[in-house]
Amino acid sequence: MLNKDLIKEQNKEIAQKFSAGLAENDVEKTAEALRDYQGAIMESIEQEFQALKGEKDAEVLQSRGLRALTSQENAWYQKFIEHVQSGARQDAHGITNLTDAIPPTVIDRVIEDMKKDHPLLDAINFQNANGAAKLILNGVQMSSLLGSWGAITSAITEEVTGQIKTIDVSSNKYTAYFLIPKDFVKFNFGFAPTWVDRYIRIILGEVIANGLEKTIIEGDGDGQFIGMERDLTSVTSGKYNKKSKTAISDFGSAYADVVAGLIEDDNGDYRNVGEVLLVVNPKDYVRKVRAIQNAITHVGIIDLISHTWPTKTVQSAFVAENDAVVGIAKNYFAAINGGQSGIVEYSDEFKFLDDIRTYTTRMYGNGRPIDNRSFAYLDISEIATPALPVRVVDTVSTEEVTP
Repeated sequence: MLNKDLIKEQNKEIAQKFSAGLAENDVEKTAEALRDYQGAIMESIEQEFQALKGEKDAEVLQSRGLRALTSQENAWYQKFIEHVQSGARQDAHGITNLTDAIPPTVIDRVIEDMKKDHPLLDAINFQNANGAAKLILNGVQMSSLLGSWGAITSAITEEVTGQIKTIDVSSNKYTAYFLIPKDFVKFNFGFAPTWVDRYIRIILGEVIANGLEKTIIEGDGDGQFIGMERDLTSVTSGKYNKKSKTAISDFGSAYADVVAGLIEDDNGDYRNVGEVLLVVNPKDYVRKVRAIQNAITHVGIIDLISHTWPTKTVQSAFVAENDAVVGIAKNYFAAINGGQSGIVEYSDEFKFLDDIRTYTTRMYGNGRPIDNRSFAYLDISEIATPALPVRVVDTVSTEEVTP
């Protein structure tokens, strides 16, 4: 019987290795993890295919990750399968001119899947731009600027207009690689496209999600997003410099001071800061954060971090150990330009195994904090886990007895 929990755990380990390779900019490690991850996904889908190939109940199939395709999606996958079956190389009439990009509805579903599996992407303002080249972005809290007593002067109009920014969601290109085993096309009857769809959505979701997490955290703005760790006011040779770290020794008053600094925007206006987002390295989460969020006190178990201020904590391999980022999650804007993304090409540059073909797809997008005070970069190296409390229940006095 298919052990889904075991497969899920194996896939998680491979995905973590892939994340680590990206975080370390280790091409060989990343490529090896990519091959292993996609191989594991392929194997699990093959097993599911064998178990479900006679199943006709749409609800059962949907519960296993399969979905009914639109006519546009079905046509695209059929064309893709034909190219894979024929081993078509890239030319004017070949797979490059699957010129119809991956349908936007597939990109929408990939985004939905990524948000489910990657809490960071779910927390921020992340969307599919649906082909729009530019989107409007409010630079700061504008509540204090959008009303005026008296005559509306040109100066007020200019002040308001000056806070509205546009973001080009087609300016950065991210190339995602996915591997297609040659015998994958044996699923060549009626509902084969649904299985290809599942495979591609899983693979693209993981590859793109990791690339997005990396640039959302640490991107320097040079051909990529501007990350949460970056200073929007400091640029060197076209790259945004990292913010100065704020060292905190506890998640009490020191942490409260940092959160209080998020309340004032770049214009000096106050904004409502509800729950904040705290992003930490997975090792720091295990060694430090989890114990603080489950602190044992005389009144029971308390989340000492959220006791200071409501906090949603997520883990990311792209935050260095002993560092952390805290900020207003919805003040990080990121978008994928689904209308211009998704052209699939055959690539001969990467060949991991003889029985596997490598395909690439380019994803376009952009992302940045809406202002420089939405996120703070922390040094948490001096934070220690809380000691277990000792409560004296009773005392016993003793006297020395002389025999």
